[in-house]
Amino acid sequence: MSGLVLYAFLGLVLFLTFLVIGLRGARQAMPDSLSVTAVKQMVGLEGLSFTQLELVLDDSDYKLLRTHADLRGIANTLRKERQKLAILWIAMLVNDLKKLWRFRRFLVRRGVPAKFGEEVKIACVFLLSFLLLHLLELFIRCSGPFAIPGMARRANRLVEAMSYAPARVLSRIPSAGWAEIEQSWARSSA
Repeated sequence: MSGLVLYAFLGLVLFLTFLVIGLRGARQAMPDSLSVTAVKQMVGLEGLSFTQLELVLDDSDYKLLRTHADLRGIANTLRKERQKLAILWIAMLVNDLKKLWRFRRFLVRRGVPAKFGEEVKIACVFLLSFLLLHLLELFIRCSGPFAIPGMARRANRLVEAMSYAPARVLSRIPSAGWAEIEQSWARSSA
């Protein structure tokens, strides 16, 4: 019973947090696609570049294996392996989130203008995103990789949206200076 209450509470917290982040993110204009692509290339986002997420979260093969009594052991092994993959993917997303945060701070330290309110908002979004990714990891550890595939997809979009923050800052710099930024970032992050 206490597990059910915990899941209900965490689900409500996640829902409200995603709702708040979604509403806040809708107010800002999208940065130009060139700066978003440049940020992804400069920072090297491994979690966002993972394209086979649907295969990890798809439970159809697991369900099929569970229907045959002789294959239930293989089904359980498949579930555990997918769980490990999902947790690894969440760790990669957390790492991407940290890289995006550091890259944005790097740009601001280099003198790109940023308003105080913008800084506070980005800090809040970063902290909420960080918390949500860790809650998602907890859900996956407790319930397995197939329990909340929709939430996992939203987590991927959340980190994608976080990549817009440094892209907005990067777009304030003329694109001719982006190569120097990339080289300087590579030296500082090595």
